[in-house]
Amino acid sequence: MPASVPVRRLRVTAAAALVPLAALAGCAGLGQPQAYDQPGINGLVIPSASPDPDDFVDVVDNPWLPLEPGDTARYDVTEDGVDLGSIETAVLDGPTEIGGLEATGVTTAYDVDGTTDITTRYYAQDAAGNVWVVGADAGGPGRGDWRAGEDGAEAGLVMPAHLRIGDGWIASAVPSLPEASRQVEELSSGMVQMLDEVDTTTRSVYEKGVGLVSIEDLDGGRTTVLVR
Repeated sequence: MPASVPVRRLRVTAAAALVPLAALAGCAGLGQPQAYDQPGINGLVIPSASPDPDDFVDVVDNPWLPLEPGDTARYDVTEDGVDLGSIETAVLDGPTEIGGLEATGVTTAYDVDGTTDITTRYYAQDAAGNVWVVGADAGGPGRGDWRAGEDGAEAGLVMPAHLRIGDGWIASAVPSLPEASRQVEELSSGMVQMLDEVDTTTRSVYEKGVGLVSIEDLDGGRTTVLVR
């Protein structure tokens, strides 16, 4: 599963969340920008070993990934129509300082198919509106705890301010963890679809003004859908 991110409180049905974006955008990708020949994000160094605090703001209000303190979300996880459990997220009320940045923490409680886990990841938004993951607490040293700029860990881009079909980038670069990458597959005025590569390949769908609404595990067959 890609870096977990929450959504503002909104109910989305499974059917709506999983509609192909090509259909949402209209015939022949109506309104979509042309793909670029080379993946990448113009003007950004990704990943970034030591983000400059002067380049960042204190809120995360990117319309594709709004993180409002106190917001919660619940996702149901299924496979072949069978309920496997749920994932719940909560945006922490107060900021956490990481390398001089005022980062927004998001706790993810995972209870799926007999496996439970709680992880907090920290996000920061630069002045241009790009959202980065800058750290995580995953239960202690050796279990995925890291901070950007420490022990070779680098901040990874989670959501750019300006999306373009075909753009791809490193979403996480931490020596103790598998490298993660993202690419924009489909884009309409209100929805974006990302292809994520880490331990497994997943397809994530975001709704503008809401955030993450669904994840499809292309290798394992599981589907995760926002229900509240």
